[in-house]
Amino acid sequence: MRVQIPKNQLMLIAGLVWCAAGAMVSIIGLPLEFGLAPAHLVLVPLAAVIFLVFYLFIFSPLVRKHTGRIRARPEDRLPFWQFFNASSWVVMAVMMGGGMTLRLSHLMPDWMIAFFYSGLGVALFLCGVRFLGVFARRDVLALTPERLRADS
Repeated sequence: MRVQIPKNQLMLIAGLVWCAAGAMVSIIGLPLEFGLAPAHLVLVPLAAVIFLVFYLFIFSPLVRKHTGRIRARPEDRLPFWQFFNASSWVVMAVMMGGGMTLRLSHLMPDWMIAFFYSGLGVALFLCGVRFLGVFARRDVLALTPERLRADS
């Protein structure tokens, strides 16, 4: 039996997953950032640069891509795991595995983890909020091919 849900609820799942991931990364980075920043003021602008790069050029386009992909599907209900496509699942696994490996192996000093994880975590979290906004507005249901034909 395949568990399928209304495709707008995929936006809710995506939003919750992205917010949780962003919160977990931020929980690692922000305490380091706040602890080290008074002595190393350069960490704050570095975190801002990481945030802007990931938010504007990586995660925001992914929000649009996944929203458009789900919106374009003709079905009203989809399997719950399809809030991501296959390549995004692979990227997420590689990023999580790589991040854990770098952190636990101590190959990166704390100051690098501080600014990188702070910017990355906040960018992830805010893009999760964008998915939640799509869910709340029910935007993903707005332009399905069936609805366009039915309205014509």
